[in-house]
This record gives sequence, C-alpha cells and structure tokens, in this order.
Amino acid sequence: MKRIRAYIIRVGIYIGKILLNIIYFFIKLLPVKEKVTMLSRQSDKINIDFELIEKEILKRTDRVQIKILCKIIRKDMKSRFLYCFYILKCMYHIATSKVCILDGYSIPISILKHKKGLKIIQIWHASGAIKKFGYQALNKKEGRGDGVAKLMDMHKNYTHVLAPSKATGRFFAEAFGVGEDKIVINALPRIDYLLEDNFTEQKIKQFYKEYPKYKYKKIILYVPTFRKDKENNAQELIKNIKNSKYQLIVKPHPLDKTKINSRYKVNQKYNTYDLLKIADYIITDYSAVAFEACVLEKPLYFYVYDINEYEKTRGLNIKLFDEMSNCTSTSIKEIINSIENNNYDFNELNKFKTKYMGKDHHNNTDKLVDFIFEYLSEEPKNEEENKNFTHEHSEEKLNI
Repeated sequence: MKRIRAYIIRVGIYIGKILLNIIYFFIKLLPVKEKVTMLSRQSDKINIDFELIEKEILKRTDRVQIKILCKIIRKDMKSRFLYCFYILKCMYHIATSKVCILDGYSIPISILKHKKGLKIIQIWHASGAIKKFGYQALNKKEGRGDGVAKLMDMHKNYTHVLAPSKATGRFFAEAFGVGEDKIVINALPRIDYLLEDNFTEQKIKQFYKEYPKYKYKKIILYVPTFRKDKENNAQELIKNIKNSKYQLIVKPHPLDKTKINSRYKVNQKYNTYDLLKIADYIITDYSAVAFEACVLEKPLYFYVYDINEYEKTRGLNIKLFDEMSNCTSTSIKEIINSIENNNYDFNELNKFKTKYMGKDHHNNTDKLVDFIFEYLSEEPKNEEENKNFTHEHSEEKLNI
C-alpha cells in the first residue's frame, strides 16, 4: 500500500508541475514591471532581511514596486489546498518582476520555466552552514531523498547565491548545486541590524524594563538547532547553571516542540538577534546562529552532546573540535566551568569569524541593494557607489 500511495503522490506532483507550467506560460505574457518580489516559506511574517531590503529600496526610490510574500506550508489538507492558490499568486508576481529574492526553497521558483531576464537571488535564511543541507545532505536521515529532490527540482533556477565569505560560499555552492560563478560575496542585511548602535540602547532599555531581575545578572543564551523528532538538551543546562549570578534564556527553533519552563523564556517580541545583543554568553550546537554571534565578538560555545550521531544523520561542514577546540564540548559542565572561570579564547573566535563571515561586516544591505539595482532600470541615488560595488563584486567572485 505504501508503494502504491507513494507512486500516486509522485504522479500527482508530476501532473501538477505540468499544469502549473502551462498556466505560467500564459501569465508570462504579462509585461514585466520595475518590481522586486521577495518570497519565503520560513514564516508567515516578514523577516528582518526582507524588511531591511525593502526599507533601503524605498529610501532610494519610489518607482520600484516591492512585493513580499511569506507563507508556511502547513501539514493539514485544507492548508495545503489553499497553498495551491497562494502559488498562483506567487507565479503572477514572479512573472512580472525583474528580480526575485528568496530565503529558502520555493516551489514556483524551482519547478517553473522563467523568462530569460529574470534574476533570482537566493540569500538563504542562515548566515552560514555548520550542518550540511540541500544537496550535501541527500539521502541522510535528516536530509531529503534524491527522488524527492529530483521530482521537486530542489534549488533550481538560481542566478545568484549570497554568501558572507569564500569558505561559506563553498558550502552553499555544494548545497544548492550551483557553480562558483553564481556565488556573490556579501553578508545578510541582518548583520547590519545586529551591529546597529541605536538598536542596542533602545532594545536593552526596553528589555530590562520588562525583566528588571535580569539587570544585575549575566545572561546565558541557549539557541539549539532544530532536530527532527527530538527534543533539545535545555534541561541539562537548567540543571547545571546553579550560580545565582547567571540567568539562562532558552530560544528554541520555531518548530521545536521541547517544553521549557517559562522562567527560562522571554516574550516572543524579542527575536533571536535581539537576544544575541542582550546576552553575555551564547551557547549553541550546529545552529547557524553561531555565525551571527561571532560577529558580536561575545563568548560563543558549542554544546555538541550528540555530535557522533548528528554526523551520521545529517553531516557537518565544520570540524568544531578542530576549529573551535577551546569552546566546543560534549559536556555542559565543562562549558559552565569555562564561563565561571572567565576562560575564553577570543583569538580562536576571531579566526572563525574571519573565515566564515569575512572581514567587512558593515553596509551589507546597501551593497546588496546596489547589486539588485544593477538589474533594474531605476538607478540608485548614488551612482558612483553602485559602480564601485559592481567592480568590487567582480573582484570577489568565489574561487572554488
């Protein structure tokens, strides 16, 4: 029965792809506009990267249309049925845009045949890749099967892929199955948000007003990666952080079902980037939040209690025990001891940061929008800066 069901699903998907391409053929007859469309299925809310890109474009001109479409595919049948109509909406905006930006796999982007002039920029929803993903993790327990990847044209049609450094670009090239000529070296706009000084003062003041007891404590932030059918190890941290001068905050992945005592959680209005700014110490495992954390130059620890199993089920790009040996451990007690003894190797952190996030961490939004404007008729206000970026971009093509 399972084989028959799987076969029916595959045939249904194949027929669906043909029908969508037929519909799209007629939609593509519509004229292209001075428009940038941004697509995400990571959340139903606009993410910080899209928000900053939109803000920067609007600051430069009001003659470029911007459409942002964010919607999660939910598992129930009704939601999946309605998602089909949402795809039709996406198809219209993709067909009438000059530039599309996405932060993950997008069904209409990958399965459809687009106009030749359309530029599709994959910025991804993470600043790097400690764990393997996409084509790197095919047929792994936590990855996709190659049959599904082929059927759904996984990560096809990208004209450009954003990466913060050459080392990270190599991982992204493998994961998306693209050549070196498609990698553009530029960090995500969210890094600008993290490094903004005004944000620090306002958010910290707001946070401590809401949580006055935390003001005189050292905050340890735990941000674990998502594990399929598994809980994170937050309880081990709770048991081992006994010193009253520390306050633990747990920020699980949005899909994580682990039950956490409310004492160790904060209001959802504080996103991960807000908490990275507020924290004194950051503990993660294989989460890409490590790359954002390292830019802030705060003590960053890797609690990898299941590293041997994770290597088998997912695979890792970075050998943490080699590159971050002084702050990587399978024992939370060891990490807590390092925090209490104020024993941290910042030289190791800086090497990690430079290798995977590059040397220049500022003006990422400006440079990305400069790049977007290369494919629009509307010129940015500062033409000289745009010319400079174009030259720098050509010099920084990834060499794999």
